[in-house]
Amino acid sequence: MRLQLGLLALLVALPPHARAQRLPGHTWDQFYPKLFFTTRDGLTGGAFLALTQQLPEELDFKIPPPYRWSVSADGQVSTSSSWLFRLDARAPGLTEGWRFSATLEGRRRARDNYFGLGNNTSSDSDDVPANAPHYFEALNTRYFGRGEVQRKIFGGLRLLVGVHVERWKVEPLSGPSVLVTDQTNGVDPTIGVPTNDISGRIGLVYDSRNDEVGSERGVLLEAIVSRADADIAGDVTYTRTTVSARGFFAATPRLLLAARVAGQAMEGTPPLGSIYVFESSERYFRGLGGPDTHRALKDLRFLGRDKLFGNIEARYTLWAVPTLFRVSVLGFLDAGRVFQTEDFRITTEGLKVGGGTGLIVQIRRDLVFGFTTGIGPDGLAADFHTRWPF
Repeated sequence: MRLQLGLLALLVALPPHARAQRLPGHTWDQFYPKLFFTTRDGLTGGAFLALTQQLPEELDFKIPPPYRWSVSADGQVSTSSSWLFRLDARAPGLTEGWRFSATLEGRRRARDNYFGLGNNTSSDSDDVPANAPHYFEALNTRYFGRGEVQRKIFGGLRLLVGVHVERWKVEPLSGPSVLVTDQTNGVDPTIGVPTNDISGRIGLVYDSRNDEVGSERGVLLEAIVSRADADIAGDVTYTRTTVSARGFFAATPRLLLAARVAGQAMEGTPPLGSIYVFESSERYFRGLGGPDTHRALKDLRFLGRDKLFGNIEARYTLWAVPTLFRVSVLGFLDAGRVFQTEDFRITTEGLKVGGGTGLIVQIRRDLVFGFTTGIGPDGLAADFHTRWPF
């Protein structure tokens, strides 16, 4: 059994300026070093830094955006030769009626999960040959730039326009593996080939949440269509349609109920690297499985051109100091599946179901970290979170 998180050795997460009284509109920095060990990547070290302009005192904790703007830098390097470098800028409250975001990222996952394509793939260790230490792994290297603008139409309804420019390469590691088998069988011609993936997207977002970080009431509804066309730019052609809904209800002052359902269908000829992406108006996430989609499955446990999943959870506040921090325990039930050779449909057939529990700590409005652990079809899965699961 391989835990996704492994052993967390050190995480100093409380920003220095969060310990002092903050002046209205003051710009302060969050900084924490990262040092942890996972069974997959070995020892990893790095750091996170964010410069943030907070909202004026009369607006803070009273309107959904957690800040006017924030610029952050995140980096880490592992002994397995995995690495991550990210620059991220977000401005949800800089100008009335407008929201802006931009991200530049390079990431190398030296031992990324890869179990094959479709809803019936296996992760059984009994299937692994003795000479195949990377049987369910792949080398996944990605460089991308991503930008988005949202404009308020009226009330909580916004128009979204964005672009995604990426160069990725998914290649086998040494020895026998599922990816080597797929490459040999011609499952996808882009395996081991650097591929340029350039797409634009447009969508509608309806957001009535009271807080965009730790929502306690309201809904977030999204409908996004993205298009990549090799005749215009890049190497691939596809259309991706994503629909999702999240809802939050405070049953008591301490007990919150939350739910999410999401589906994504792709048309055209989306290659392997493109089907990793699941669109969202906040931050896109990868595949099915892991902290963003299905916490009772391993990261990227299922890959397919179409995806369907849902989450139900109860969050109970154990301890809270208003405007400073809160500590919450949660219980969840997650379910989902992918479609690779069949058309997307709303169904309960083939759903992978699992549940579990977790602990989330939120400091002020925009710093979140915690753990979840769940039991699903493959056994135990554990994840570390730097934001609320949804």
